[in-house]
Amino acid sequence: MAAITTQEFEHHFKSLYKPLCLFALRYTDQVDDAEDIVQQAFADVWDKNRAGNVIGNLKAYLYQAVRNRSLSFTSQPVNAEATEQLPDVEDTSEEEDILRSERDARLWDAIDRLPPERKKIFLLSKRDGLKYQEIAEELNLSVKTVENQMSKALKALRETAIRVYMFFFG
Repeated sequence: MAAITTQEFEHHFKSLYKPLCLFALRYTDQVDDAEDIVQQAFADVWDKNRAGNVIGNLKAYLYQAVRNRSLSFTSQPVNAEATEQLPDVEDTSEEEDILRSERDARLWDAIDRLPPERKKIFLLSKRDGLKYQEIAEELNLSVKTVENQMSKALKALRETAIRVYMFFFG
C-alpha cells in the first residue's frame, strides 16, 4: 500500500475530524483539549506518512491514537481540587463510543444546516435550556413563532436521525 496523497489526507481529515473530537471529548470533557488531541493525532499521521510509514486502516489507527492520547491526557497528575472535576467515563465498548461519536457528528452537521434563526432558537432551547417564552423575549419574537420554528427544527432533525440510524443499523 502506498503513502496517502495530500487530497486523501484532506478527505480523511474533513470526514473524521468532528467524530474524533466528539470521541476525545468523552474522555477529556473539554472541547479545546479534545481538539488538540485530534489535531496532534492527524499531525502524527502526516509525519508518519511523510517518513514513508504506511498505515493500513487509517480510521482505526486514528481512533486508537485519539483514545490513547485522551487516556494519557486524563491520567496526567492533577491537584486535589481538579480531581473532583474529572469526567465520569461511561462503561461502553470502544466500538460503541466510535459509533456514538460518528452519529453525534452527523446530528451536529444537521443542526449546522438548519436556517440560522431556526438553529439559534433550537440551541437556545436544547443547549441553553431556555423556555419558549424566554426565547421569544430574548429574540423579540412571538411564542407561536418560536413553537413553529422548534417544530420545523425537530422535524428536520428527526428525519436526519432516521437516516443516521439506517446508515449505521439498517
